[in-house]
This record gives sequence, structure tokens and C-alpha cells, in this order.
Amino acid sequence: MSAAAASPPLSARFHDGRSARPQAVELQIDGTGLVLRGEGFERRYDWSSAQVSERLRHAPRVIRFIDGTFCEVTDQAALDASLASAGYRDSWVARSQRRWGPVLGATVLLLATLFGLYRWGLPLAADRVARRIPPALEARVGARARQFVEEQFGPSKLSGSQADRARRVFDSIVPADGRDFRLVLRDGGSIGANAFALPGGTVVVTDQLVELSPDDAALAGVLAHEIGHVESRHLMRQLISGTVVGAVATLLAGDTSSVMVALPAALADLSYSRDMEREADSYAVDLLKRKGVRIGPFADFLLQLQTAHRSGGDPGWARYLQTHPDTGDRVAAIRAAQDRQGPARQH
Repeated sequence: MSAAAASPPLSARFHDGRSARPQAVELQIDGTGLVLRGEGFERRYDWSSAQVSERLRHAPRVIRFIDGTFCEVTDQAALDASLASAGYRDSWVARSQRRWGPVLGATVLLLATLFGLYRWGLPLAADRVARRIPPALEARVGARARQFVEEQFGPSKLSGSQADRARRVFDSIVPADGRDFRLVLRDGGSIGANAFALPGGTVVVTDQLVELSPDDAALAGVLAHEIGHVESRHLMRQLISGTVVGAVATLLAGDTSSVMVALPAALADLSYSRDMEREADSYAVDLLKRKGVRIGPFADFLLQLQTAHRSGGDPGWARYLQTHPDTGDRVAAIRAAQDRQGPARQH
């Protein structure tokens, strides 16, 4: 603070911290500090002992002192002039708040930050938490999810040979990672041809998808994709993202109650982000390669579903595509992986 002549006295109300009634005083400001003069007293504070509040349009400005006392000045224009003559400047934050440009910029930056946290930060945090959930806890969530699915969908109507075929294909590709993988066959009803994965290792496939699959390799591709969702714990990540703080706290504490509340809603709207779908596709391609299964039929099956939808076929056939977006990009990536695949045994 530079030295400067004392400003004209300003009217102020002084609060001494002992009485609820403010005392009328005169405030004089110069480059070294502030002087308060009232009835029977005078106090001087240097600038290191005083803190001036930000300027508000319809409220008095407050100057607080190191001894716990403070004064209020109603004439803001006169106070501004006195502070300026003494060389006092508000902080850059306070100055910025009084200009539209910085305020608008800060608002845009805040909105961009919130969007970034929602778009990238929350999924990343959910992924890290999901990967640290003990398998036993994940299995408990999966068991509840399986119970919910069995309550919503009727028993499978597949013939014995069709059901055996689906289980044989599933058993031939499941990885040995310690999970209790199981295939659940149910009548899809209004959802038609569909498949989805549950936490802990359960893969649910509708009769309609089994019947629609042209060969074992095509069915294996869909099953491998759903196994990829299990391995990457995508549904757990969706649940954690949906319930955020409550889910993280209860899961880490070993209590699944809040997650169970969110489970029906998550299963009713079982859709994943494009990144999750690409991750599951990539896992499926690698799994099919390891098991010696042809990759091409998986891509052909996706195109078959898409063609049936566009030609006005059973709308239930499109459900698998609706929860697995961007079919063209997915097929292109699978085709590229097929071109890199060496000879595979027939499956």
C-alpha cells in the first residue's frame, strides 16, 4: 500500500464485539491504515490488521479488524474513492466478479468442468471402484439381479436340442477366471432377440436370439460379447455411476442395500456407453481367437439383425441393436479383426 494523504472522514457504524448496538464513528483512510474516531475513543489499524469485504450492490461494505471488531460503511461510492486514494485495490477475484466477461467465462468454465466430470470423471471413478469390489460381493448383486430377471421373463420354450446347443456353445468359450459363469435361457416375450450380462458371471439369452442365430459361431460371438461385459464389470459400473456416493460407500462397507434399490431401474434400461460396447467387442474378438472360433459370423449376425429391423421385421429383433449402438462401426472393427485372424477350426 503506497503512502497517501488521509481521505475525508466517512460516516460508519462500529461494532465493538461487546454490545449489540453499533456506535456511530468517523472513518478516515490513508496509505498506512485506518482511523476510527467515536465518542470518547480513537483507534488506529494498519492495513495488515484490516480486511475489507467485497463490494455488494445493496449492502453496506464491512471492514473487519484483527481484534474481532468491525465497522460498516453505507456510502460505498465515498468508500471506494477513499480506498482508491489510499492505493487500496480489491483482489482480482472481486474485480472480476463485477465484469461480465470474466463472470461469463467462469460460468462457461464451470459448466465445462461439470460436464467433464460427468462425462469422463464419473465413469473413470466408477470403473476403479467396480474393479475393487470383492467377487463375493459382486456375486450377491448378481444373484439378486438374476432373481429379478427370472421374475420378469417367462421360462424358456426352447426344445431340448436348442437349449443344449446354447449351453454347449456357452461352455466352450467361458474363461476360467474364478467366476461361477452360468447361462440363463428365458422367453424374451416383447423384447424379442436379446442378451445381457449380470454381475458375477450370469449371461441371460432369450429364446428368440438362440433361434435367430444362424450357426454356433454367430451365437458364440454374442455370448463372448456379453462375457466381456461381465469381465469389465460394466453393469456394476453403471450401478455405481447411477447411485454415486451412496453406492460407493455401501459397496466398500460390504452393504449392497442401496445398490439393490437401483438394480431394477438399471436392468430396465440396460444400455452401455459406446466405449463400453467397444470394450466388450474387443474382448469378444480376443476370446473367440483364443478359443479358435471364427469371428466373421458374429459380424454377419449383427448385420442380419440390422437388416431385419430396416426391412420391417419383428421389432423385437432390433432390441439387441438398440442397447448396443453404432452397429456399422462395430461391424467394421470386427471385420478388421477377422482379417487379422489366422486359420481357425470350424465351430
